This record gives sequence, structure tokens and C-alpha cells, in this order.
Amino acid sequence: MPRTRLRDRAAEQLLDMVIAGGLSPGDRLPPERELVGRLGVSRTVVREALNLLEARGILSIEHGRGAVVSGGSTEAVRDTLGFLLRLRGETLWELLEMRRILEAEISGLAAERAGADDVTAMREQVERMRDLIETPEGYMDADVEFHALLARAARNGVLLTMLEPVVDLLRASREVSASRPGSARRALGEHEAILRRIEEADAEGARWEMRIHLENTAGDIEAALGEGALEVAKARRKEGI
Repeated sequence: MPRTRLRDRAAEQLLDMVIAGGLSPGDRLPPERELVGRLGVSRTVVREALNLLEARGILSIEHGRGAVVSGGSTEAVRDTLGFLLRLRGETLWELLEMRRILEAEISGLAAERAGADDVTAMREQVERMRDLIETPEGYMDADVEFHALLARAARNGVLLTMLEPVVDLLRASREVSASRPGSARRALGEHEAILRRIEEADAEGARWEMRIHLENTAGDIEAALGEGALEVAKARRKEGI
């Protein structure tokens, strides 16, 4: 196996170790010598994996202490959320809450501010979704790009900055919702409806169509994860668990 793949696999195993061990920011990982034995790779690969996680902001390598769990850097936002998604099922619900808060208003702003080029670019992604309806990976690429274009059309740099770290994580939630039969075709129609409202400069209509889309997405995720899964997540959140 190429060393880069060994490094990436070792990095993934280290992330699992952080999660399974319940490590918090400031906690130390085992020393390199022990990691070599546990991961079954060379010391070089372990060091490369640790350096990779340090570059992502997940770990910091401290002189005299070794690898320490980080947690304060903005570069780690996406990966930290990724940990939560794997560790806590209710993170999907929290993602949907975030999308309801941000994306409905983004749609309204896009309807007010989008130019002809924005609309053309979004139309291209909707057509890509239609063409790739039977190709999940390509369909999701077009879906993610549509929402990115929508955010750019809102002409608000702060919103873009807030959304950028979670783009990959939103892809993970789409993978769950898209696993329900028929959901991709229904979602295609919802994207067309959103775009139609934007073309008409109907801000309130665009917000409404986005809310419908996200409500249906919540239903898809609940069906994919099991009956009542999101209700359990909401109850846990309400109780502060």
C-alpha cells in the first residue's frame, strides 16, 4: 500500500482513537512507540499521520508532551463537526437546524440580489442534477454546488465564511437523506421550485420553497435512520444530553 494511503488510514485510526477514548482538548495521545504498535505501521507513517492531523488543527505536537488534542482553531471546525456526526446521531438534527436558520434567508437574499449569471449557473447545476439522477455521487456534487451558488448569490461574505467549514459535512447529511428511494427525484423538483422563485425575484417565495425542501430532507433523514430518530435527537437536545 502506498505510504500516503497508509498515512491517511493511520490518521483515520487516530481520529477513531480520540473519539473512542473520549479525549478532550488538552488530552495527550499515547507516545509514538505505543502508537506504532497499536496501528501496525512504521514510526515514519505515525509521524506523518500526526503531522497531517496537526495541519488540520485536530492535534498539536508539543515539545516534551507529544501529540495533544487541539480544539480551538477555526481550521478544525469541519473535522470537529465530522467527529460529532460520527459520535452523536443528533448532530444531523443540529445540522438541519442550522440549515433552516441560514438557508431560508440565503434563498430570500438570493432572490433579491442574484444576477443573470448567478441564475444561469444555478440552472446548469439543476440540469446536472437531472442528468445525473441515477448517479448518486455526481448528483450530490451538483446539489452541493447549487447551494454554494445560492449562497454566493446572496452577496454576503460573512454568510459564505460561516458556511465554508461545513460544506463537506453537509455532503454527509445529504448522503443520508439521498439514501431514501425517490428522494433525489423529489429534491430535484424542490430545487427547480427554489430557482423559479429566484428567477422571479420572489424573496418570500424562495424562503418558503427552501423551508419545504428542508422539511422534506428532515423526513428523508428520519426515514433513513429509523422511525423517530430525529424526535429522539430533539428530545435529547431539549434535555441537554
